[in-house]
Amino acid sequence: MLRVGIIGVSGFTGLELVKLLLHHPLVEIDYLASRSHVGQPLSDVFPSLKNICDKIIEPIDENKFSRLDVVFLALPHGVSMELACKLFGKVRIIDLSADFRLPKDLYEKWYKPHLCPDLIKEAVYGLPELNREKIKKASLIANPGCYATASILAVLPFLDIIESDIIIDAKSGVTGAGKSLREDLLFSEIESSFKAYSPAKHRHQPEIEYTLSLFESVNVTFVPHLLPINRGILATAYAGLVDKSDEEFLFEKLEKFYLNEPFVRVSKMLPQINNCTGTNFCDVSFALDKANKRIIIISVIDNLLKGASSQAVQNMNVMFGINEEEGLDLKPYYP
Repeated sequence: MLRVGIIGVSGFTGLELVKLLLHHPLVEIDYLASRSHVGQPLSDVFPSLKNICDKIIEPIDENKFSRLDVVFLALPHGVSMELACKLFGKVRIIDLSADFRLPKDLYEKWYKPHLCPDLIKEAVYGLPELNREKIKKASLIANPGCYATASILAVLPFLDIIESDIIIDAKSGVTGAGKSLREDLLFSEIESSFKAYSPAKHRHQPEIEYTLSLFESVNVTFVPHLLPINRGILATAYAGLVDKSDEEFLFEKLEKFYLNEPFVRVSKMLPQINNCTGTNFCDVSFALDKANKRIIIISVIDNLLKGASSQAVQNMNVMFGINEEEGLDLKPYYP
């Protein structure tokens, strides 16, 4: 049994990690910690867990980590790296923040000064469909962002046949903003409305562009939008085709790329959010704009799961040589 700790358990991603790991047959949740709600049962913070997980939330204590095999850091950007710097080499780490996803110069341009830049080189970007072999040997995994996961998985199969300028229009449910109390996230502000935010300056833009550019040089214009729903992301990517292509060729290319990927589902039917909600799946499809020689690629994920917590569990499975699908046999929430 793997002994597991979750730090930052009082947030949405921490909650999802608990729910997933409680049903993982090869895991024991040994340590739950947070910067808030210390001393309370987790079920006081999340009443839905009453009689399911009443484990007490403990303070963050570095002395507790030596007994663990792996720790999930579900902490805010900038906070996570403080702990990762102290823990690296003592326990394997899966970090759900952005602190190790980007090179130092890019991170500091979009976030803040990095406290342990040398550790960035040790981190493996935790997109299993991209870095499975590296993840197996990793001591520190940088779990990808939710928008980045949906966007990269959409574009990656077609990188060699599209033009370098890519436009990505993505929509997310409100849980993507976390649990913080903000006026713009009140029910009265969100319900029956729809808006774009942070166009051309959202922090997942450099993550998407940097990761794709490891394979082909690209320029990404990224515009996120807020949907009046709890969870889910739908990303639509627009790119010109270098050569004339037909639907059959493009579909075969997409299908072949993800042929052996258990959590990417390819279909000729355009995906929709409620087909993936509650699962670790990413659904991908496309439409061909023949008149303008452009491909329109659409992907869907659950932002809290494949976009965060279940992808982190998938990474843990790969990391420890466990069947990648273990503990992730999740059925969609439908309707």
